[in-house]
Amino acid sequence: MHSWKINIFCIIIAMFLAGCSANRSLIVLLPEADGSVGSIEVKSKLGSKVVNKPFYATRVENMYIPPTEPEPIEKNEIMDVFGEALSAQSEFQIQFVSFTLYFHSGTVTLIEKSSKLMPSIITTVENRNSIEIFIIGHADRVGTEQYNMNLSSKRAKWVKNFMIDSGIKSEISVVFYRGEKNPSILTEDEVAEPQNRRVEVIVR
Repeated sequence: MHSWKINIFCIIIAMFLAGCSANRSLIVLLPEADGSVGSIEVKSKLGSKVVNKPFYATRVENMYIPPTEPEPIEKNEIMDVFGEALSAQSEFQIQFVSFTLYFHSGTVTLIEKSSKLMPSIITTVENRNSIEIFIIGHADRVGTEQYNMNLSSKRAKWVKNFMIDSGIKSEISVVFYRGEKNPSILTEDEVAEPQNRRVEVIVR
């Protein structure tokens, strides 16, 4: 599943449902508090679907049937299924703070605006006495899939190393990298998309 610029809470819903039913899952994409929306990719053994519209959902009967075509879901159904979980969303948002850092094409060099953001991330980690930091690397679709997987790994590790050099304990940082698999903006292959060349930092 996907992108943390999407609603992180959406991932929690998906995980929650996966644990509730071995045979059926309902995955809903919710917008962020500011109205922005990303996307998630839902996969079974026989196919996948991308959900990139708010209040759209896909259903997975089991891992051997492709996910259904995304379709709008009524808000009353969302509340019926997720009402209790949604009531905890504000607490969840307080527990986590997220940042997105953007890179120049094909490099591990931050763009100027993101470079200036790094001290704020370090300060946030220190002020919150953070116990866990998730660092997720991404790339756009310029180059081969393997090239972009390696590039996203280098970007995520660069951010972690910067934090270590700034005094953040290595053991609280967890690095993931997704290559071109989880874009903020869907594009065709070989399209240079600045918003996909990123590292997401989730500070707990």
